[in-house]
Amino acid sequence: MEIIHLLQAGVTRPHLDPVAGATWLAMVYDSARALHGVVTTSVEEPTVGRNHYRVGVRMRDAKPLSILFNAAVFLVAAAEQQDPHMINAVLVDVPGEDMYRRAGLRVATRAELNQPLRERHLHLLTEEERRDVAYHQPSRLGDLLFNWFD
Repeated sequence: MEIIHLLQAGVTRPHLDPVAGATWLAMVYDSARALHGVVTTSVEEPTVGRNHYRVGVRMRDAKPLSILFNAAVFLVAAAEQQDPHMINAVLVDVPGEDMYRRAGLRVATRAELNQPLRERHLHLLTEEERRDVAYHQPSRLGDLLFNWFD
């Protein structure tokens, strides 16, 4: 399934799902172990100003990453770790992506997330979500699916 099909009402809002969040976190630890990496931060849950879960990892011989999870659509992504107040994440491919897929989660690629956001992508969002998009003006699909809207 292409990620543009995940653009549905509620996808931009913080969504807590303890069961899906626990599954995602277990896969973060499993993939880190399998790739000789470590989890480096505690989990941050979705909240006002961030619609996704986030945890830091470092794979052997690699830059520190944040593994992201939008529980509204069971979507996993990865970004280079950066100042948490910066809004334009450098999105990357998810290390160990097959582990997440085997657990029933969707994995977004860097190419998918970097696609330009178009007006046609917004038709299933709520009116309030479309107002947020107009105000915050995200430029990529990844900026909408893993957003900083307040």
